[in-house]
Amino acid sequence: MMPAGGRAFPRLALLALLLSACSPLPSGWIVPVTAEFGPGVRARATAVRLADGRLLSASHVLDDAGIAEGFCRLGRPGVPPRLTALTLADGRPAARLRAGEAEMDSRDCELAYRGGADLALLVAQGAPPQGAAPCATDTTPGQRVIVATRARTATARMGGEVLEADPRFGRYAVLPMRLEPGESGGGVFDAATRCLAGIVSQRALDDPQAAWIVPASVIRAFLAGG
Repeated sequence: MMPAGGRAFPRLALLALLLSACSPLPSGWIVPVTAEFGPGVRARATAVRLADGRLLSASHVLDDAGIAEGFCRLGRPGVPPRLTALTLADGRPAARLRAGEAEMDSRDCELAYRGGADLALLVAQGAPPQGAAPCATDTTPGQRVIVATRARTATARMGGEVLEADPRFGRYAVLPMRLEPGESGGGVFDAATRCLAGIVSQRALDDPQAAWIVPASVIRAFLAGG
């Protein structure tokens, strides 16, 4: 079919356009992280490299509150282990600069973060000062995004948003996509601009085929705190 005006679009130009639209994220933006909580207790997460070289991930995998929630759900007695080390995929150690404020209800083992800031800011020596910048606005339903974790890179379309039952714990954007352990902390990027639209937080409570995402506005507020 001819485009308006009657001139055929060159095949090579069309192919280049399609490849550009589907191009992967820049190398180094997605960083696997391993958290160690004493001997033999490890958790896997994903981090996103920011424009200043620091790393942003989900706090619940990389803080003591997350492991405490796991102990609570399993009914394990005793004091949960504490975080002892963070390591990147290339073996470099990382340090946690700051994390969201967590609260856990011991009656039902539910973990929540003030303002929905399930976020952890990390730093590692030798990190290049290049990466993603948070989007200026939050996602809208149907917006096309790139989801990138240590396990995969895929495209998807965003759903709406969900509010925590307690307003102190904020709100999350909904991604209609099943995510697995280790993908927490992954990045959700606007497909057109590659800005950081969200950080993968957790599976949706009422739908295992969806995930809750920390939106860009919460990310910007968290980063502005230091």
